[in-house]
Amino acid sequence: MRARAFSLAINDKGFFWNEEFLNRMNNRAERIFSFDPALMRGARVLDLGARFGFWSWAAHNLGAAETLGIEGRAESAARGDKLLAGLNHRFEIGNAFDIMPHLVAGGQRFDVILNLGFFYHIYDHYGMLKLMDALQPKVIVIDSEIVDLDEAVVRIRTEKTWEPNNAIPEKEGQKFSAVGNPSRGAMELIAECFDYRLEWCDWSGLTAADEGCADYRQRRRFTCILTR
Repeated sequence: MRARAFSLAINDKGFFWNEEFLNRMNNRAERIFSFDPALMRGARVLDLGARFGFWSWAAHNLGAAETLGIEGRAESAARGDKLLAGLNHRFEIGNAFDIMPHLVAGGQRFDVILNLGFFYHIYDHYGMLKLMDALQPKVIVIDSEIVDLDEAVVRIRTEKTWEPNNAIPEKEGQKFSAVGNPSRGAMELIAECFDYRLEWCDWSGLTAADEGCADYRQRRRFTCILTR
């Protein structure tokens, strides 16, 4: 097992984690960063739907040289700036589907792309993978609510855009946004379209102490790593 990505020292940065949430985040980090550790050393990392930048912070703790977080809400990024102060990190504020084409056009490249807690807050999963692929990553990690089906389907639903954990509005005054939860089969199909190998991370080893990871234990949420 690699070094723990998180500690309660994060509370010194103005957050309020308890032991259960710390355990959840380190359980997630153990799977999310289970690819070759050498790929993190000196890596340039893109953190999609970055929120407060927790995963950018973890990436630096595990050896990343530079992180860019794309976050739709300025108030979340402002808190993240305090967390990541002194690290080689910046936020881009706005819709990832608007920002990423500019990164591609500008010749930006990233070694690792973290798509964590974001993939089920969008509608166009194929288009998102296309944009990620255009940034030429060595590794893409997706951690998401996913439908536990072999069949390639997407369950479309709506989200309240005023909730800070949800999709951002596409236009002023939009109260709901259409988003989707892809199935395991859909994830595998989309990855294959772009010639990625998809590996599902093993969440079977959870114990009674891992109460904060019920969504993974119940197979409502999954973690996968895409490589070539």
